[in-house]
Amino acid sequence: MKRTPPPCPACGSSATLPFEDGAEQANGAQLVEAVLVTLLFFLSLLAILLAFLLSRASLPAAGLLLLAFILFWRRRRGGGRRQRQRPRSYVCLDCSRSFRAH
Repeated sequence: MKRTPPPCPACGSSATLPFEDGAEQANGAQLVEAVLVTLLFFLSLLAILLAFLLSRASLPAAGLLLLAFILFWRRRRGGGRRQRQRPRSYVCLDCSRSFRAH
């Protein structure tokens, strides 16, 4: 669901747009880094799981690792704490003023 931009507090116009200052491109790079770190984390968990499967204590250790992985996945996927939205910068097209709103 797409939200409509907030009205300008100075003139009340609804002709406002989000202010773009290049921060969106930086967020794209951070997203790629986050995905790579997450992938590396899960690959390391898989390596630990395989090491335990090849050892003598494989069954209890694999069960504990699998349980920890499932609980971690449910917590990340589930509706845990919701993050507060930070105010964004907007620009009014009528009076050319900038303001911050949610």
